[in-house]
Amino acid sequence: MAAYWFTAGLAALNYAYRLLGRRRLVAYIVAAAAMLAVALGLASLYAPVAASRHVEVMSLDEPIDVNGLKCFIPLMTAYAYASGRIQIPTHRVYSEDSYVYYLGNHSVYNWIIEPEGFWNHLTKKPLGVVFVYGDEYPPHVEVVEKPLEWGLHSKVFRLLFFDTLERRIVLAAGLRYKPLLEDNIEILHEERIYILVPLVTWKRGLLYSIPILYGYAVVDEDGGIEVVEKDRLASDPRFQGMPLLPEAIARSWVEAYRYRVGLIEFYLHHNTYVIRDIGTNPQPYLEQGADSRLYWVFVAEPPGETYSTRYIIYVEASHVEGLQLLFYEFPEPVIGISKVESYIKQAHPIYDWGELSIEEPMLTMLNGTLYWKATVTTKDYRGLVAVDIVNAATSEITSLQPRRHITYLDALQAILGHMAIEEHPAKSLEERINTLEHRIAEVIKTLEEIQQELQELQRMVSNTTASTGEPPR
Repeated sequence: MAAYWFTAGLAALNYAYRLLGRRRLVAYIVAAAAMLAVALGLASLYAPVAASRHVEVMSLDEPIDVNGLKCFIPLMTAYAYASGRIQIPTHRVYSEDSYVYYLGNHSVYNWIIEPEGFWNHLTKKPLGVVFVYGDEYPPHVEVVEKPLEWGLHSKVFRLLFFDTLERRIVLAAGLRYKPLLEDNIEILHEERIYILVPLVTWKRGLLYSIPILYGYAVVDEDGGIEVVEKDRLASDPRFQGMPLLPEAIARSWVEAYRYRVGLIEFYLHHNTYVIRDIGTNPQPYLEQGADSRLYWVFVAEPPGETYSTRYIIYVEASHVEGLQLLFYEFPEPVIGISKVESYIKQAHPIYDWGELSIEEPMLTMLNGTLYWKATVTTKDYRGLVAVDIVNAATSEITSLQPRRHITYLDALQAILGHMAIEEHPAKSLEERINTLEHRIAEVIKTLEEIQQELQELQRMVSNTTASTGEPPR
């Protein structure tokens, strides 16, 4: 077919040359090429506009009650503690390979213990996984040592090529699906290690393509690969507490929707929003709501030199059907995510900021008030210098300097205590009643979270006792 069209094209050019002459033919070709370039340029500009029309949006009357305090320590601090537990010179954990999920109220970071260096990738196997619990400081680190057949960086030399985990997944799932290795999840289920890798396909049109989830490739410790389609994920016990919708897909949808206003409004009037990233871990952040649902949370600001928060955008992490965003628009400006750093530096004027880093400003909704939870760490991320909670409306800061073992519940208690101190006397009995009702609701919520954590610890102890046959120490 290609040879046919090539021959037909040569014949057409020869006929045009005889009919028009050399100069006129060249002029027509140049004009046609210029028009084609303009058309392709306009099509490339319009393509994201066309894609944005397929993203559904639901407006919210009030923000979803999410708790960023449960990710008490940032990803890079978790990585520093994970890498500190590896004493094998030929292996390491790679910071960019981590993900986060929730077990009860515990946020969990996870890494594979991978060989280091090209030769070790060829000759050695991964030696297990590391789990770091991010809801307390110093974090609890759990190392599960067990040889794995495949890791994200493993390579096996065949006669004509290098075999990799990505290639194996593509062969098992099909060429139509792309494995998102950067959004991999490591879990321990029934004493076996599994690597969960999302599989992406695309919703396509003439001028657009939008990524959507097809399912997951489940890689067991022996190298077996099972493809689980998205409609089976909710009933699979290995995916309980996991963010089923990958972070990369959620970010793609939010970025695509920025073009919904159209060509003129986006490119000329800049009537849209931007997602700005702070620190080493970019948006979105996985947060748990009061209803225990998981959400990818984005904070959107106006473009240009405007730094207030305009929207909070939620993508439900367990919603795998349809392309849906949940939008909350602030009626009044509050401190934007890109300016949290300035207020924290102002609150700590004696800190040597050349040796410190501000990481992961996360949303926390408490009693209808938006707070930013941000962590101040040393440059190597190992030391947690402060956990600052910034009131987005008033810029007041509650700061915790960890000198002992603390958890996210300590931060929550600090906010509630600060609210009680700063609270003004009520002017009427009705206002006093409303105030007390709000405070009682917050205390009940805190007690429920403590009870859930206690039940989770009791469950872990009972499982340990059942598996070993010995009483816990």
